[in-house]
Amino acid sequence: MPEQPEFHFVAGRGEYLSSPLLLLHGSSQDETSLISLANAVAPQRPYMALRGPVIWESGFAFFCRHPDRSLDHADLDRRTNDICGFIASALEDNRLKHPPVLLGFSNGAIMAASILLRAPHLASAAILMRPLSPAPDAHFPSLTALPILITSGADDRRRNPGDADLMKNQFANAGADVSAHVLATGHDVNQDEIGIIRDWLIRKGP
Repeated sequence: MPEQPEFHFVAGRGEYLSSPLLLLHGSSQDETSLISLANAVAPQRPYMALRGPVIWESGFAFFCRHPDRSLDHADLDRRTNDICGFIASALEDNRLKHPPVLLGFSNGAIMAASILLRAPHLASAAILMRPLSPAPDAHFPSLTALPILITSGADDRRRNPGDADLMKNQFANAGADVSAHVLATGHDVNQDEIGIIRDWLIRKGP
């Protein structure tokens, strides 16, 4: 395998029988941003928290946007290839013991969806918080019975009405086991979301 770009990450909780969480933060955040959420929703599950490779405002992101905030699809495609290579390498050398549960927020949720579009075998499940489709017109590869949770905010000004439904339909059409929740919140994480994710991981998480 060609050498893959290295990602800065932190890992926690060592070995465990279940699949680890792969934490993919939002724009202007970093690898520590979702650790408290991981501790709240799955205190015994190991995790690997990645730092996005793109310097963005006061933090980092996993891919670039254009000045009008539309997705830079060329950059997203290239960064997706890089992170898929990293996950594959981490599985080969046992930094990840099992294909991870992708847990992405905003920019990280878009990256998680892009990974599922490009290489779904690298994930055992996915939790997408405030997602946006990486390819609205694309047909996803077979995701038969893959557990996916989507959470969106009813008052999210960074998303258009129907964005979450589009993602839900793309995944459902690919055969995934999709659960979706619309919360009375904006773009920020809602307290109720913690319980929803925790319960979903207990019921559906590998």
